[in-house]
Amino acid sequence: MWQSLLLLAVSAVACQIAVAQPTPASTALPMTISTGEGMFSLTVPDTDTTRPAYGGRLRVYDVHIAKMFEVTHFMCASGRLSPGTIWSYSAGGGSVNMGNFTISCKLANDIAIAYGLGQPEQTPIYFSAEESGGSSRTMNVPILNITGGKVDQWMRFTNNFRPSN
Repeated sequence: MWQSLLLLAVSAVACQIAVAQPTPASTALPMTISTGEGMFSLTVPDTDTTRPAYGGRLRVYDVHIAKMFEVTHFMCASGRLSPGTIWSYSAGGGSVNMGNFTISCKLANDIAIAYGLGQPEQTPIYFSAEESGGSSRTMNVPILNITGGKVDQWMRFTNNFRPSN
């Protein structure tokens, strides 16, 4: 009998410890990034890009625009892209055209300086090739530090950063 009670007590403590351990959160939202012929595309499953991201003031849209700047800055800084690119942004799995956004290497660098760069985030990018079909590579792309007072500043920026088409 005492062995059963001991086993029950040990099991309860083990369950409590397992439940109390926080799981690491990812800042990544679901999205597909691809590139070919010097252009990039960002396709997201969201149909409502105005909903809050991460439970805060930033909208999903703000995070998507940030990802475009992060990837552009990374590609420019690593010498893979110059003088910039055009992003085709689609929501609803590709059914909603959100527009084409032109981001120069200079603008991406200015944004990286203004907001600062944080920890790299593993970002899968599909590189297409006409003949061979292409391949997906996971790049460690530093994310913008959009925190504190910079949240409102970023939201103002994204409200004024319009598609080029």
